[in-house]
Amino acid sequence: MKRTLLLLSLLLAALPVLKGQEVMTLEKCVGYALQNSKTLQKSRLDREIASQSRREVLGALMPQVSASGSVTYNFDKNIVVMPNFMNSMLPEAMRDPDADPYMVIPMGLTNVSNVGASLVQQILNLSLFNALDITEAAEGMAEIGDDINTDDVIAQTATFYYNIQVLEYGLKQFDSSIALMDKTMEIMTRNKELGIVRPVDLDRIKVARTNLLSQKTGFVQALEVQKNLLKLNMGCDMDSDINVSPLDIEEIEKVGYLADVALFQPADLAPVRLMDQKLKMNQLQVRAAKYELMPTLTLVGNYNYYFMADDFYTGPTFHKYPMSMLSLSLKVPIFGGFSKDAKIKKAKLEYAKAESDRAQLDQSLRMAHSNAVMQLESNWDALNAQKENMVLAEDVYTITDNNLSLGISSLSDVLNASSELIKAQISYAESLHNYMLSLLELKKNEGKIKEIIK
Repeated sequence: MKRTLLLLSLLLAALPVLKGQEVMTLEKCVGYALQNSKTLQKSRLDREIASQSRREVLGALMPQVSASGSVTYNFDKNIVVMPNFMNSMLPEAMRDPDADPYMVIPMGLTNVSNVGASLVQQILNLSLFNALDITEAAEGMAEIGDDINTDDVIAQTATFYYNIQVLEYGLKQFDSSIALMDKTMEIMTRNKELGIVRPVDLDRIKVARTNLLSQKTGFVQALEVQKNLLKLNMGCDMDSDINVSPLDIEEIEKVGYLADVALFQPADLAPVRLMDQKLKMNQLQVRAAKYELMPTLTLVGNYNYYFMADDFYTGPTFHKYPMSMLSLSLKVPIFGGFSKDAKIKKAKLEYAKAESDRAQLDQSLRMAHSNAVMQLESNWDALNAQKENMVLAEDVYTITDNNLSLGISSLSDVLNASSELIKAQISYAESLHNYMLSLLELKKNEGKIKEIIK
């Protein structure tokens, strides 16, 4: 994680503002994406939410102190009706025979107020302590999830970036082929005027040129789509223009096939670390279910001070006095209808399921790595083969075109050579694309996707 933060800070230091004609390198595009990607912005919010959830549980373990106060004015006091024991307690000669058998006594005073404070402290609450461990595990999962999302954004940015480079390279090849075809048409037009070339032959090459332009239009549309996808992934304005640096074929060929692939260690990868955190979370869930059967002990303290009087807190009826208490509250679960036992067994089953997912993930990553290595090797061989084939097609076209000027080759020979050259150029561009994508896949599979921007 420290490495990710360091990388991010270095990228932000050179963060570009997208402008109309600025040429964006892969490093600049990735740096912009790491700062502005909506996916990463939500991922960082998830990390902050997990951090605040941990603070919330930690706060519940600390003393809970609250203050209170009240002011009461009794317009009508509470009345208590009781037997007139005062009259019955007098000597018989002094008793009032007409006295009411019940007497009415007003209770309390007109003005009553109090201020106080209370303290609640968890002394023994294993469930709450375990909840703190759960929030720590959740925070770790959010951090690993942010790492995974960062790798995904880098990989997606690089994929769209390479797609654009390859499409632009393909368009240059189309322009080159169209230029060669225009040269041939110029020669044929002069020969037609001399009666050497038939009009139908010139029309055939015009049709071939039109078909080539249609294919180029498809490439142009695909290029715009990839640019929009790149801008969306980077989180930049969709109305802005973006220009990437041209494809450096020599630099790509220098990479070559990574024959000395390091020993693959799935345990070091973010998906495995995330699964390990989920296993830890499942363990804590089992423990949480067990802790619900454990007793809890809580300390409670209260202190209040009361003020009361018939007048406004003055005069002979004014009284004030404190009231305080301190208690220990012990709660021991005894019987819960077997629901707790079912909850424990369910949590254990979830943990066993997570262990199976962990083993399956390890196998899947090893298989994906093996496939990625084979795919990279295959695409590297195909790239070299297509390069040789393109060079050969260029030579064939050049020779055939020269022979046409000398009257040795036919127009059909030139058209066929031109068609094969175009196919070879497109196939080479596709091979470059496949090779770069397989290289990205291997880097991502090994958890080394950040190496592409070094």
